[in-house]
Amino acid sequence: MVRVIQARAGGEPWAAFRLDVDEMLDRRADLEQTILASAVSARRMVPLAEEPVRQAGQQLFDALFAGPVRGAYRASLGAAQQAGDQLRVVLRLAAPELAALPWEMLFDPETESYLCRNEPMLRRIPAPDYTPRALRVVPPLRILGVVSSPRGLPALDVDAEKERLETALDGPIAAGLVEVVWAPEATWAGVHEQLLAGPWHVVHFIGHGDYDVRAGEGLIALTDAHGRAAMVEASRLAYLLSAARPVPRLVVLNSCSSGESGTEELFSGTAAALVRSGVSAVAAMQFTVSDEAAIAFAQGFYTAIANGRRIDEAARNGRISITGNSRSTLEWVTPVLYVRGSETSLFTLTPPRGAARLRTDPLHTREPERPESSGEPERQPEGAAPEIRATEGPAADAKMSDERVAEARATEAARQEKQRIRWQDLYDRAGAALQVNQYGTAIELLDSLLAEEPGFRDAAALRETAGHRQQLASVYRRAQAAESAGDWVTAIRGYTLAQADPAFADAGTARRRCETRQRVAELQVGMRKHAEAGNWDVVLEFSAALAAVDRNAANPGGLATRARLELLYEQGRLAEEAGDRAAAGQLYAEILKTAPAFRDAEARRDACRETRNEARPQIPPPAVGGGPVRPVPTPQRVPEAGTELLRVRHGSAVNAVAFSPDGARLATGSWDKTARIWDAGTGAELLRLRHNTVVNTVAFSPDGARLATGSWGSSARIWDAGTGIVLLRIRLNSAVNAVAFSPDGTRLATGSDDINIWDVQSGAHLLHIRQENPVHAVAFSPDGTRLAGGSEDTRIWDARSGAQLVRIRHDLAATGAAFSRDGSRLVTGSNDRTAWIWEAATGRKLAKIRHDDAVWAVALSPAGTILATGCSDGAVRLWDSAGEDLRLQVHHDGGVSGLCFRPDGRALATASRDATARIWYIGGAQRRK
Repeated sequence: MVRVIQARAGGEPWAAFRLDVDEMLDRRADLEQTILASAVSARRMVPLAEEPVRQAGQQLFDALFAGPVRGAYRASLGAAQQAGDQLRVVLRLAAPELAALPWEMLFDPETESYLCRNEPMLRRIPAPDYTPRALRVVPPLRILGVVSSPRGLPALDVDAEKERLETALDGPIAAGLVEVVWAPEATWAGVHEQLLAGPWHVVHFIGHGDYDVRAGEGLIALTDAHGRAAMVEASRLAYLLSAARPVPRLVVLNSCSSGESGTEELFSGTAAALVRSGVSAVAAMQFTVSDEAAIAFAQGFYTAIANGRRIDEAARNGRISITGNSRSTLEWVTPVLYVRGSETSLFTLTPPRGAARLRTDPLHTREPERPESSGEPERQPEGAAPEIRATEGPAADAKMSDERVAEARATEAARQEKQRIRWQDLYDRAGAALQVNQYGTAIELLDSLLAEEPGFRDAAALRETAGHRQQLASVYRRAQAAESAGDWVTAIRGYTLAQADPAFADAGTARRRCETRQRVAELQVGMRKHAEAGNWDVVLEFSAALAAVDRNAANPGGLATRARLELLYEQGRLAEEAGDRAAAGQLYAEILKTAPAFRDAEARRDACRETRNEARPQIPPPAVGGGPVRPVPTPQRVPEAGTELLRVRHGSAVNAVAFSPDGARLATGSWDKTARIWDAGTGAELLRLRHNTVVNTVAFSPDGARLATGSWGSSARIWDAGTGIVLLRIRLNSAVNAVAFSPDGTRLATGSDDINIWDVQSGAHLLHIRQENPVHAVAFSPDGTRLAGGSEDTRIWDARSGAQLVRIRHDLAATGAAFSRDGSRLVTGSNDRTAWIWEAATGRKLAKIRHDDAVWAVALSPAGTILATGCSDGAVRLWDSAGEDLRLQVHHDGGVSGLCFRPDGRALATASRDATARIWYIGGAQRRK
């Protein structure tokens, strides 16, 4: 959801935010190359290289400015332009995956312009807003410069870097407005010593930066005592800067990727971490930046600061300076500005005594002090009336002095009255905003008032009330979002808090509605679990309980109907076994009224009728030429083991396959960037779930209601297996090779560069298990207490604490893992052409099964009596549980990458690089030949 906090045109509209964030994040690297390449000039009005940036910018614009939000933006832009002002765009981004997007590319298709080129744009970090006053600085503005060029990294010409910055600031330095002092060395100790020798208003770093994806933290490269690189994490850099007194208000990071952030932690990037630590503002680079663009940005940026401009205006002037290098360059996208709080006027430059002229912040303009007299007559500007001074002796001087004092007092009184009127206006506007629930507006007005006059009336108490109401409003909106997402616990908690305030009168009704939906959801979960276990009488009990809460929810997915049919079928079988064919036939007929294709009810009904007919006296067949003779039904032939029952096809290699818990559906994942769900009986495609990259793995939840997928796009997703709606998206830092639901369906394990476990409802990160190499397989034990992960070796972990329990070594990477039904054994496959059976508690080897090619997949039948292995040569082999007797062998035309037994154990699904998934009948393989 995108919500307007404050707008020039008024109001707080909101709209749904719809954007494929994964796809946009996947394009970051390509966009970075496009921006760097644009530094080469091109003879074209809109260079071809710019088109990807425009497309991405318009995509972001359409997602952000949707519905009423776009209307507020257009109205505010018009109001600002009519008043001759600029519209400032402030982005408050709390979700880390959104903060990682290149918002500086925002492109307005109506005006055909990039927002950050026309309007100041900044990113506000959601840290506590202490809203400091602008720091009053008597020039010069002191900048501590640090240049780090360690050995082993691309060399920087240190002297040239210093000269370039000083040349860029030549004007402000010559005017005495700015002073640059260079740290003698860029070691930790050297920078620390220089920080202690402050004060410093600004720290300017020139050097190398990076973002450590594995650690999830930004880095800059200082130099160690031997001249090599000493990588400093964002958190340690913030700690180092805290040594300065006061802490610098502004940090400029002229280094690559210093503005980049991760998709898991909002404050993982260097710039965001510094702002969170207490630095008022950080200007950084979100992509790799060329030397020319870095220097041009510094020139425009600092010149604007020295002339009293706000920090967001200075960043825009830095972009203007970059554009001056080349009209075709796109590197103005690269700088990014992070701020803390709502104040963007960091400094107020006050004139030193005796200074005749000094440029100041327009918002803090003061009359320059007159220089002390040098004894020379003061020259008047042309066209100005000369100042007349009385020179009639001491009495006249005294009279003049009294008049000046009176005039000064009157001026001061007028100033105080004007100030009091301004404070009252701020107070009244804040009260009006609070009345119409515009809490953000009220808070900003009261903060401005309290910054100037902390004791004004009850402004402090009003500010506290506004803050409390804003928090409740945020809680209320989160509760609404949670209700829309079906997160009843969070919604109930939020509505309960909000209902205490009369401003949220409907919160109590919403809470009761969510409590009802939560009860329904709990009952339906229990209903599905008992359906999976075949407890059909209990399923009907749950249905009755549901009907008492919500009659429309009493038959989810037709489970109550199926329970009635299953019970009728069971009664029919019992009647058959008791020899009561008539009663059995009636029961099967009753089933067929509701479900004509239910199991083999039709064949059993007909068999019961035939049996009854056979018991009657035999009637001779009619003579030749008479009526037709009814043929005797022949029993259905059981297929031979190894018979292919079904084949479905993708557009490219199939990587994974999974049966639903009832065996009625089949899920597949493919190189064609889709996961699909098929009818396991007919092969009809039921759902197609599109991804941005290759789908590596699929898994049904234990209740069959959800499907988890993992892809090369560094994400895992949980889908509604009936509708195809994405219920949860999990971002990681590398390709997701394996997923597995816990047996109770509450957790999801993912295998990528590391192993992680997540809460499937909220997406909360429950456990992280670091690995040295990519993980290709994950599997929960049947009781959910242990987790097996296959990498260069296979390890078994405590699924709650992450403690390592067992380590199993292979000659090459493990590619598959499966627990036995009782959890006592673990089967693994490996690229070393073997499958192994291990004692799960100790890691002791029980059996080794050699193959001619790499084993890419393994699976155990539900009863634990059959072991299946799939190889890179296309062969699928079925072995006895000890791995000694080969029962059956079938073949694909390409390597076999996935295996899954049907829940009844009588069929096996296989996935292959030949672009097919197949289901094979294996009933005959259950017995030794």
